[in-house]
Amino acid sequence: MGREEFQLLKDGVIKRKAKRKVGLFIDGLGLDRATRRLDKKVDLSRLVAGLTSGIQPEVARYYTLIPNEDDARQFSFLDAVERAGLEVVVKRLPPKGVKRQVSMDVHIATDLIAFGYGQFEKVQEEEAKVANANPADNVSKISPVKTERSIKRMANVVCPTREVSYAIYMCNQFGVETSLSDFGLYGTSTGWRGVDRWVDLSTSETIWRD
Repeated sequence: MGREEFQLLKDGVIKRKAKRKVGLFIDGLGLDRATRRLDKKVDLSRLVAGLTSGIQPEVARYYTLIPNEDDARQFSFLDAVERAGLEVVVKRLPPKGVKRQVSMDVHIATDLIAFGYGQFEKVQEEEAKVANANPADNVSKISPVKTERSIKRMANVVCPTREVSYAIYMCNQFGVETSLSDFGLYGTSTGWRGVDRWVDLSTSETIWRD
């Protein structure tokens, strides 16, 4: 943490200047491929807790593909993902015999940019206003939300493909502190810009299932 993030008060008391907002974006396909190579299974609740440093995330999403036909085992797994505190974003694979490349990269990139602009915070505040509004009130009169200037946004992207690299870079240009978490030290690889911190999950001893 840089000194610019803290304010010195009386009697040597230090106060954090900026309110921190955390966004967690997990590429479920990349996470699954990586853990299969290690022949281990991640405890998603522990992973979320470790990557958010105990801060309630403004947005925490898990992106994955599901079969074109309903699969009870798949939906059971996605229920477990939600119980870990993650919102599930899915896209169906094409039917058998249809050759079409499908990925979640666009969804992740779009959500990263929206987080960088503070759009998730605005949506949440508007929803709260609507929920607490008197039914007789005209909801359309709700004023636009103004995002605090003192907010420090931190985005952690887990196991992304390189197709998301530009969105990460743009978030960094917006002033978002960006972290990339994956299995293996590839932070020195070319092609990644705007990453403030690299996290090698393979060295963690707390994220695995017992």
